Amino acid sequence: MKTWLRAGWILLGCMVIVGLYTAVVTGIGQTFMADQANGSLIRTKGKVTGSRLIVQPETADGDLWGRAMHIARDGQTLQAGPTNLSPASTAFRKRAKALAVVIAARNPDARGAVPQELITTSGSGVDPDISLAAALWQVPRIAKARGVRQTVVRQTIQRQATNAATQILGQQTVNVVAVNQALAKLK
Repeated sequence: MKTWLRAGWILLGCMVIVGLYTAVVTGIGQTFMADQANGSLIRTKGKVTGSRLIVQPETADGDLWGRAMHIARDGQTLQAGPTNLSPASTAFRKRAKALAVVIAARNPDARGAVPQELITTSGSGVDPDISLAAALWQVPRIAKARGVRQTVVRQTIQRQATNAATQILGQQTVNVVAVNQALAKLK
């Protein structure tokens, strides 16, 4: 009986310690970084419409497109994720080539080849960021679809770009969700 009592007290003590730790960490998160702790949610008219951490599949001509997404249907659930195809595989090359043809056809006024990141998936399959260069490549299509000047779209995208100082460690990027929110505010 003593062993059971001792084990009960140890279990209760562990539950209090773990529960207390969880409450403290949650309290700190909610106090000092509530937006991040709650998933960086985007609200439109009080309704949750997305997250800045997870890109939505965009295909409208007036929107900025993110990285390619592999979306599998499992019953009624859409599951986004990486394709897990090797860049050396024939299936990967066929998929990338077919996607490049479709994207180039939808962006007839864009200069240069389709940026690689628009035809390949990220490791997570839901990465919300693309390079500034890939975003600017899409300017002619977006401007034409929205009926605004290309300079307006270009400036809107550039305002959403990461700080130029980050170029030391890599290229400037933009958050596709944030850019599309800013584009939606254009007249």
